[in-house]
Amino acid sequence: MRIAQLLPGIDNTVLFIIFVLAAIIIPAALLLKRSLRERSADEGSRKQRPDTRPSEKTMPVAPWVPGVRPVRKQQSVTTTVPDVELLKNCQDLQQSLNVLAGKYSLDSFTIATSDGLVFASSGSETARVDAARYSRQSAGNSPAGMTLIGLKHKGSELTGIIRSSGSISPEIQKHIEHDSKDILNWWI
Repeated sequence: MRIAQLLPGIDNTVLFIIFVLAAIIIPAALLLKRSLRERSADEGSRKQRPDTRPSEKTMPVAPWVPGVRPVRKQQSVTTTVPDVELLKNCQDLQQSLNVLAGKYSLDSFTIATSDGLVFASSGSETARVDAARYSRQSAGNSPAGMTLIGLKHKGSELTGIIRSSGSISPEIQKHIEHDSKDILNWWI
């Protein structure tokens, strides 16, 4: 008995076309599904690779990366300085500044040139604005929530712009200045 006889109105040609289409569509769908799964797994592994480094020629100001340092809001910045490695365990200048910001419980830390450009940043979203606005102000003339420190690196006058929810003692400012110079000397 033939299949076409079981279904009235369908001949063998229609059944043949249905089977051929099914034989083409099902494997194509499976290949597409596997390709999309491999692509998403490949993108996920690229995001997790610790050995990728940014270009040496440009120094973009990237947004803050979750997981690098936790954001801790507190009223006063610690007066004791924890022993944190700022250089050898970091992959680039921005990560070192991010670790420095975590070491001193800072909201952000930006280094600006004297003409208002971002030289380096811990990844703050306000780095460009901070550099343009505060790079020409003197270290003693800081607005609320901000601390400015003068830095010299290879003959260039730079400004360290610290955003912090708490006050920063002059002793801690000296530690931040010293650590900033160590970071600049290491990476630049």
